[in-house]
Amino acid sequence: MKKTALLLASLALSLTPAAQAAERVPGTWTYYSASSDPITDVNTGMVIVDEVNDLTGRTSLTFKCADGSEPGLWSVLDSKNPLLDPENLLLPTATVRVGSSAPQFIYGDALYPTTLHGETHPSAVGFPEGITREMAAGLFRGERVVIRLDRDPSVGRQTLTYTFPADGFKVAWNAVNRCQQGQGTPAAAPVGRVSAPGGTRSGEAPKFTQWYFTTCTDTASGAVRTQLRAGQTHRCQLVIETVPNGAKPVSATFTYELEYVEAGRSGKLQLNTRDVWQAGGSGPILHRTEGNRLIFNLPLNVRARPERRYTSINVTANLSFDNGSSKKVYEKLPVLP
Repeated sequence: MKKTALLLASLALSLTPAAQAAERVPGTWTYYSASSDPITDVNTGMVIVDEVNDLTGRTSLTFKCADGSEPGLWSVLDSKNPLLDPENLLLPTATVRVGSSAPQFIYGDALYPTTLHGETHPSAVGFPEGITREMAAGLFRGERVVIRLDRDPSVGRQTLTYTFPADGFKVAWNAVNRCQQGQGTPAAAPVGRVSAPGGTRSGEAPKFTQWYFTTCTDTASGAVRTQLRAGQTHRCQLVIETVPNGAKPVSATFTYELEYVEAGRSGKLQLNTRDVWQAGGSGPILHRTEGNRLIFNLPLNVRARPERRYTSINVTANLSFDNGSSKKVYEKLPVLP
C-alpha cells in the first residue's frame, strides 16, 4: 500500500473535498460517491483513484457519470503540478496506456480545461468519453492506467507520468452502476440533443446528414495527417453528423475494404477484419458525442507492399441505437504510399 498509517492524519487534510465526501473501498485508495439527481434521476456518481506515487493525495483520476446535471461519462486528472496556464489555455499532450495495450496519443485539442470555484483550474485536465470508457474498462479488468503529460513550456518543461492502480475500482465502479443511467424518470437530454415529440420513435434512427474522416494521428510519431500513410498505424476520426431524435448509439461494427493498383490494374480487396464498439465496453474503438456529431476513433493500418500500391481503405460502419434501429455509412479514406 502506498500510504502508511503514520500519514493518515495529514492525508485527511490534503484530500480533495470530493474524496473527503466519498466512500473509500477498504484496503485501497479508491473512493466512490453513488448519487443521482432528485428531479431527473441522472446518475451523478463518481469514482476517484489516487495516483500511486503521490503521497500527498493531491493527484487523482476521477470518473464522473455526469457533467453537472447533464448525463455523460468523462474524467478529470487532478495533479499536484500545474498542467496549463489559465490565461492562454494551452492544454498538454497526453499519452495513455491501459495495461499492456499500445499507448494512445491524445492532443490538447481533444482535452478540455475544468473549473474550480468558477475559475479555470490550472492543475486539472478533462478527458472525453471515449478514452474515459477505455480507462474505466481496463481498471475494471484489473489493469493499471498510466498517463504521461507533456506540458507547454510556459507551465513546465518536465514530462509528468502518473500511474493509477486498479485496486478497488471494480467495487467502486459497480457501486455507481458503472455510470449507466437508471431506468426511472428519463434523464435530461444532453446538450445538443433534441428529443422527438413523445420521446424517441421506436425503430427510427437519427438522420445522418454527412459523414467524413477528419484527421489521422500516427501512433508512433504523433504526426497528424488528413490521409493514412501505408505501413504506419494511425488513429483516424470518422465523424457522422446527425439530426438527433433522442436515440443513442449502443454499438457499432466496422468492416474494411482496400482499393489498390497492381501491374497497372486496379482492384478491390475485402478484409476479414471486423472491429466492434459497445457502449460501456472496452476495445480498440473510441467513441464520443459532440452536439449533433458522432465521432469514432479507429485504429487503422495498411501494409506497404512494393508490388501493390493501396490507394484507399473503405470503411463501412453499421450503427445500432437504443430504440432498436440501425443505420450504415460507407466512407473512403485515401492512403499515401
